[in-house]
Amino acid sequence: MVERWRPETHTFHLPIGEYTITLEDVYYILGLNVSGLPVSGSNFVQVKQICQDYLGVIPPDGATKGNSIKLKWLKDTFDDVGENASELEKQASCRAYILRMIGGLLMPDKSNNRVHLKYLSLLGDLNKVSQYSWGSAVLATLYRELCLATKPGVISMGGCALLLQNWAWYRLSCVAPESPKPWIFPLAQRFNSGGLNFAKVPHNDVEGYRKTIDHMMVEEFYWRPYLGFQHEVSEEDRATWSACTYLLCYHIVEKHHTDRVTLQFGLHQQIPQPPEDMKSYHEVDMRRGIDDNWTWVWREEINHWNERHNYVLQGNIVQGVLCHSTEYMIWFRQHTKLFISVEQYLRDPRLQPPSYPRVQSTSQSTPQHQYTAGPSSSSPHIHVAT
Repeated sequence: MVERWRPETHTFHLPIGEYTITLEDVYYILGLNVSGLPVSGSNFVQVKQICQDYLGVIPPDGATKGNSIKLKWLKDTFDDVGENASELEKQASCRAYILRMIGGLLMPDKSNNRVHLKYLSLLGDLNKVSQYSWGSAVLATLYRELCLATKPGVISMGGCALLLQNWAWYRLSCVAPESPKPWIFPLAQRFNSGGLNFAKVPHNDVEGYRKTIDHMMVEEFYWRPYLGFQHEVSEEDRATWSACTYLLCYHIVEKHHTDRVTLQFGLHQQIPQPPEDMKSYHEVDMRRGIDDNWTWVWREEINHWNERHNYVLQGNIVQGVLCHSTEYMIWFRQHTKLFISVEQYLRDPRLQPPSYPRVQSTSQSTPQHQYTAGPSSSSPHIHVAT
C-alpha cells in the first residue's frame, strides 16, 4: 500500500480510483475518539520531574534516551499492580499503560521500543484524557509516516500498522483473509484474534500483492464496509468523519482530504481541486526546536480543526450503486499510473494471457449493503516508492 500512497493528496491510487484512510476508519477499526481537542503542546519536558509527578518514580539512566522512555521499562515497572496498591499507584500504572499503547501500537516511531514523554503531560488528569482526539493524532502520524516511507531508500516506517493493515483488509476484498470471528467493536479484533485463512489471497508475498491489486476489479473495493454494522455513534463523531480539515499531533500537521474520496461517504465524487501544498509542513520535525509549543505554532491549523463542522462534506447522496463517473475516471487516468507490477505487467494485466494463477477475492460476511465503483483503464504517471 505504501507504493500506492501519494504524499501530495494523502490518498492511495488504485487501478479503480483514489481512496484513503479516514477518521471513520480510525473510529471503527481502533475504537478511538476522533472528535475533541487536538493532541498538542510542547516537546519540552523535564524527564525526572514529569516522571516523578505522574509515574511516582524517577527512571534510571538506562531507561531513558533524550525525552523518550523505554517501553520495556514501563512494562517491567508498572505491569504488576497489586490489589493493595494505592490510588496514586493505580493511576501511575494506568498512565504507563497508555504510554505503552501510544509508543508500541498507536503512534510508534521506527525504533518501536520508546515513547516520547511529551504525551505524559496530557495524562496528568485521567478524567480528561478522553477529551482529546487521539484518533486524529493516530491518523496524522500514520499519514506522516506513509509520506516519509515513499522517499527513495526508506526501508521501514512507523505509525499504526494495525490501522493500515485492517483498513486494507476491510476495504479490499482481494487481499483480505477469511476470518471466522464476528464483527465486534472495535473491528480490529476480528482480524487480530487468530484463525485467519490466507488460502485465497497472497500472504507474506509483496509481488503477489502487487499483482493482485493490479488485477483488482471494481467490485473488490468496499466503499462503505461499516454501513450495516450495528454500533451506536454520536452525531459529533459522525460529523467529524468527513470534515476536510487538518489533523494534528504536536509537530505533525496533515490534511484530511475527504474531498477526494467522497464516495466513501456515499456522496457523488466531483473532480477534486488541486490539493493543498503540504511540503512546508512535511519539512517540520521535532528538531526544529526542543521547546516549541505546537499549540502556538499551529494556532491557525488548530482553529481550523476546532471549526471542523464548517468543513464537513456537502453534496448529493448517491442513489443506488456507488461508482465513479466516466468524467472522473478520464481525469483520474490522466493523473496517475494504474499498475505498478514489474515491466511485463505495466499495461492492463486483464488484457494479457495469464502467466500466473488468478487470485480469487474473498467475500466479507458483513451485515451490509454492497457498493461498487466504476470502470478502469490504463495510463501514465504516479510516484512509486523505491
